[in-house]
Amino acid sequence: MRNEAFLAAWRQHVTMPAGLESLAISARRSGPPGRDLNVRLTGDDAQALKAAALDLAQSLEGVPGVSDMVDDMPFGREQLIYRVSAAGQALGVTTQLLGTQLRAAFDGHLAQLVQVGQDELEVRVLLPRGERTRLDALEQLRIRVPDGQFVPLDTVADWETRRGFEALRHADGRLAVEVTADINRAQNTPDRVRQTLEQDLLPPLVARYGVTYSFEGRAADQRETLGDMGLGLVLGLGMIFLILAAVFSSWGWPLVVMTSIPLGLVGAVVGHWLLHIDLTLLSLFGLFGLSGIVVNNAIILVSMYQDLRQEGMAVDEALVEAACSRLRAMLLTSATTVVGLGPLIFETSLQAQFLIPMAVSLAFGIGFATILVLLFTPALLSAHESFHARLSRWFARPAAVPESA
Repeated sequence: MRNEAFLAAWRQHVTMPAGLESLAISARRSGPPGRDLNVRLTGDDAQALKAAALDLAQSLEGVPGVSDMVDDMPFGREQLIYRVSAAGQALGVTTQLLGTQLRAAFDGHLAQLVQVGQDELEVRVLLPRGERTRLDALEQLRIRVPDGQFVPLDTVADWETRRGFEALRHADGRLAVEVTADINRAQNTPDRVRQTLEQDLLPPLVARYGVTYSFEGRAADQRETLGDMGLGLVLGLGMIFLILAAVFSSWGWPLVVMTSIPLGLVGAVVGHWLLHIDLTLLSLFGLFGLSGIVVNNAIILVSMYQDLRQEGMAVDEALVEAACSRLRAMLLTSATTVVGLGPLIFETSLQAQFLIPMAVSLAFGIGFATILVLLFTPALLSAHESFHARLSRWFARPAAVPESA
């Protein structure tokens, strides 16, 4: 039995006990760290953030395949929240003055430092231990107001009881809470879940609680990786072009050869569609490797065509001869690569699942590119020769001779 099936059966038979705030059942997973879904909510009010996180977790229960929703702002102990009352403000009491005296009463006020030998001892004045452990001590505590008088605490402060939080986290200078969840890949994908959140669940949440959201964790890593891959793609294609330009001693032939790269990309996308596999980061890694592989067949074809043209063969005859003579070599090299990747593509073990998208990109990209190169590359070579001939005739046209008087 797979872990996913076991956990699904476990969740189905478990009932939430009374008094339990959250229950998550998860297993170790391969691949990048973090959970499948990570939504960060940011705002200025901790209570509103917690309410938004609970609302989001409850909404995710209705999304297929999403389970074990947990946020990183758990409730803590009961807290007594005090505010200066109107009577206290009339007497000149401020929140700072009230907090200073409450801290001195329960945590102590440093009255003196005593040097005993090499040790320095602190002398603190505070309430007796028996009074510091009872709530009724607050009713008997007296506060010194600015004019020097002592008044009961309950006359200058209002109190309310509220559950606090164990920890408050910040992101970009604002309070933040992250709601994480697991996604069953057999029922849904992270991309579809994020799309559902952005379209249906998060907009009303933002309007109701005044918070902002962002996708973090694996989604943030994916955004960063895609940005780096965009730069790497430009550098890689530039290096391939420079190498081909140096080999062919021309700027036109490398462009004909590099047209095989988008042909391979089309094959990789079609392969994912045929096998019902979503495009992932590993699929993109496979496309990067594919870009350097699919040009090999085009290089073989263009090199053969150049040799035949140098021997004096006509354009059409050289194109047909190059395609026919290189057909066997191109098919054999591509077929051996595709067959070698076949066992990985159809592997059913859990350990091989995250490598299958990359294998699909390589196998289908090479297979489709080989067939399409045999059709499109000769056509592009013919168009290149026609364009080159027209340019030659244009620049070789003699200047008009002016008529004599």
